[in-house]
Amino acid sequence: MIRLNLLPKTLRKRVEPGWWRLTAIIFPLIVFVLIAMVHLGDMTRISKLENERGSLQTEVATLQPFIKKQRELSRRKTELEQIINVDKEIKKRFVSWSDNLASFINQIPRKNGRFEVFLRSVNTKLVPSDTREGMVNQGLYDRKPMSVEFTVQGEAKNDAALVRFVKAFEDSPNFGIDFKQGTLNEDGGYDFSASVGITEQAEKAEGGEQGAR
Repeated sequence: MIRLNLLPKTLRKRVEPGWWRLTAIIFPLIVFVLIAMVHLGDMTRISKLENERGSLQTEVATLQPFIKKQRELSRRKTELEQIINVDKEIKKRFVSWSDNLASFINQIPRKNGRFEVFLRSVNTKLVPSDTREGMVNQGLYDRKPMSVEFTVQGEAKNDAALVRFVKAFEDSPNFGIDFKQGTLNEDGGYDFSASVGITEQAEKAEGGEQGAR
């Protein structure tokens, strides 16, 4: 038997295929599963990062005493370097006047163990480092750089004694002399004035040369 649907198309019952219903149910489930997986992945990464942060904080807390000790050592090192620099500066400016005077006296020539030159006055001063090169350029002290300078006035027993006095400082590598003047006095001796310098190298060394005898 053949059935005919004589109703108009607008009144006919529309039958939808069954797979559309299945798709309408499965698609939201798939979306939910994907969102859940992404969320779970994010939570896993966040949990991992938090664990790493906790480990780093524990590491920092463990290393904190060592970091504090290192800072303390660095601070003490800086303080010691400052002290050493101050000590070097003091030593650089220190002048052993007694040693320099002893070196100067020991360089004065003697004859038969006795001085033939008598000093009436001795004045000493430190030659500033910024003027030493200028003195060398002027040809003073045979162009030897001097660190300490003595200005002396005295009397030589005779001309030979005066010559020996000048040569004792002139020929020494540790000294230099700038002879100012010499005049014959009533006793047959020579009154003189001169500047005697101690070289930089000799000033740093202890003692001085033994004088010519």
